[in-house]
Amino acid sequence: MIRPFSIRIAGIGGQGNLLAGYILSEAFVLMEKYVIQTQNYSEQVRGGPSYCDVLVSDEQILYPKAVLFDSLIIMHPSMVSHGKYVATNGIIIYDSTNIQNLPNEIKRITRRIIEIPASKLAIEKYGNAMVSNMILLGAFVKSTGLVDFETLFEAVREEVNPKYFEMNVEAIKLGASLTDKIFKPRLERKRKRTIGFE
Repeated sequence: MIRPFSIRIAGIGGQGNLLAGYILSEAFVLMEKYVIQTQNYSEQVRGGPSYCDVLVSDEQILYPKAVLFDSLIIMHPSMVSHGKYVATNGIIIYDSTNIQNLPNEIKRITRRIIEIPASKLAIEKYGNAMVSNMILLGAFVKSTGLVDFETLFEAVREEVNPKYFEMNVEAIKLGASLTDKIFKPRLERKRKRTIGFE
């Protein structure tokens, strides 16, 4: 049995973390992968805690939830606590504009950490903090190689208003240029056998 690769994008309402999850999920669908995308958010339209989970696999996914995540994208300081859900040696990408550092207990779980001042760059380069999600998504795709950029751009075209397409693509390219770390996780990983459950 193959365990799906699990991704959580955590932020607050209005940051576009759900949109980033939609785009990533659409890209996986275009690659003909099995995908489950779920979301959790408060009744607040903006400012409330919000996260989007994406599970992707080469085989059918039998259960729609993950307990631990192979990769986390953290967009807001209030969601740093989600770092405890990262899998051992998982990948964390976070917006260092307002998150100064990650707690040591998270760094003991993984050293695969990328910090990108996404909100600061989004405002400086595009005059719009809303594209910080695309900057982080670009860094995620560059560092994992889970999807090729042309497919990702096609997914952006499917999910965003055409007048914002070019800006979103440019923000993704910027994010990709900001990291040289390549972790190359694999989707085809066998689930570990547990003693006593043969």
